[in-house]
Amino acid sequence: MNDVVTRGIVEFELSLPDEWLVVPSGLPDVGEWSRAAASDLVRGATAAGLADAQVADAADVLAEQLSDVAAVVREAGIVSLQTAVLVRRPETGVVDAMITLVAQQGLALEQFTASLAHGVETTDQFGVVHAGEITGSAEAGELAGVHLLLGSEADPGLGSGVEMLEERVVLGVFPPGSRDMVEVTAIARSVGTFDDMPQAMVDLLGGLVIETEVLS
Repeated sequence: MNDVVTRGIVEFELSLPDEWLVVPSGLPDVGEWSRAAASDLVRGATAAGLADAQVADAADVLAEQLSDVAAVVREAGIVSLQTAVLVRRPETGVVDAMITLVAQQGLALEQFTASLAHGVETTDQFGVVHAGEITGSAEAGELAGVHLLLGSEADPGLGSGVEMLEERVVLGVFPPGSRDMVEVTAIARSVGTFDDMPQAMVDLLGGLVIETEVLS
């Protein structure tokens, strides 16, 4: 007879290194937050010796990218969604990667991995160049997921047959004794952003804390 799982997720939080910036949910003014955050980040990187005009330009470019991410977060309207972006060198105006975490109720490991496999097989927008299984564990629970390299046709000006590659990792974190899980999706700006993206994401989840409680 199978044991009855009686715990559910009530809260989770991912502690991140300083180079990651948390994107708040429910922002009343995405543009205002993005401009302020970009300015703070770039000002903190002025040790790179940039002129004032270069700092302003970098902040404008970074603000636009932050605004795009923040708008997606706001439009999702998911209260439990946690989103963060990786900005290694703010003075370049570049967002290197983004990560999102959301709690999913009643999704078992087997169901999650099956849904990932189905998604890989049926994706239309991108061609799957590589799909590698990820397994492991963290303090928060068992890990399972997939590492993807996705290819899409590049700008025709780059020549026939040239593909743009996107690297992403999708992971499920399954707390012990719980019926729920936390789904983690990370997307890199380009292949090569991370030396080993699957391992980098597994390491990052060492800072994940999941609180569960007994369900009535």
